Amino acid sequence: MRQNQLDQIRNLQLQIEAMEQEIEHLYAERKNLVRESESRMQDLLRTMDEPVSGAGHISELDRILNARAELPEKARVACQGVEGSFSHQAADQFFKEPDIQFFEQFEDVFQAVENGDVEFGILPIENSTAGSVIQVYDLMRKHNFYIIKDTKVLVRHNLLTAMECHLEDITDVYSHPQALSQCQEFLEQYPAIQVHEYSNTAAAAKFVAQERNTRMAAIASEKCAQLYNLHLLQKDIQDVSGNATRFICISKTPGFSASANRISLCLTVPHKPGSLYHLLHKFALNNLNLCKLESRPYPKKKFEYLFYLDVEGRCDDFQVRWLLNDLNNQLGYFKFLGSYDEKQAEV
Repeated sequence: MRQNQLDQIRNLQLQIEAMEQEIEHLYAERKNLVRESESRMQDLLRTMDEPVSGAGHISELDRILNARAELPEKARVACQGVEGSFSHQAADQFFKEPDIQFFEQFEDVFQAVENGDVEFGILPIENSTAGSVIQVYDLMRKHNFYIIKDTKVLVRHNLLTAMECHLEDITDVYSHPQALSQCQEFLEQYPAIQVHEYSNTAAAAKFVAQERNTRMAAIASEKCAQLYNLHLLQKDIQDVSGNATRFICISKTPGFSASANRISLCLTVPHKPGSLYHLLHKFALNNLNLCKLESRPYPKKKFEYLFYLDVEGRCDDFQVRWLLNDLNNQLGYFKFLGSYDEKQAEV
């Protein structure tokens, strides 16, 4: 009896091994077919003015993917917050001479770009310790734009006061919720201090400068201390050194750098078992690295989700272009958010 059971198990294992070998063989065949298809398509592209999609015609998505442009040195730019904010610092990293308009809300930045009031908008997308900026992700669904560049800004938080005083004198601290959370260890040392959330670190610094109260302080950048003539009471109070925020530069029209090597997408998958797995498997089959996956509620369908994906890849790569066109044609909702590379800065 036991031997019979062992023989059955062994037989099943042999079937599994045979299937695995067949899968490996099919995958090798697929790679050869993809290589041959790419070679023939590239031969065809050399005879045409514009690349073609997998369907054999120039799609609207192809036209977007073909758009090439570099950031100018001077530009009209929208930032959330006030002068001295981290968005302001990001704008200075993107442009040599930005003409900045400051807005109160993130949505105001999207609208300024969409309406043509400015050429570019600067928005925080994620922080290395606090994670994604959810408000910005939710606004991406509502507005039309293209991400054309990103950069990282080193976040160094400082305790600023309107005039010289002692740390023991401080009773109230003002800053953005994320800044407060990123300085939690420092604040826990002074339980008597009341923390107050503010719309922006720079706006909090400006408020403290105007109040001229020796018991009030703001958590903000050293640049804010210089702009608003504040006293730097304590430097680098953040919990984690090397903390950085990633900012995106958006435009109303597509125009991507020839060196762009990262792509952002927003999409939905069918609401049935295995849908997300099959989507992610497509990227694996095309040897494309997914470096970020974010899900957010899809208001049009209760308890279903939008997925935001960041992919390492280039728009002029045949397999990338083919996959994007396939997703665009097959999915119920697909939005190409942009192709970009990082504006290098010290972090």
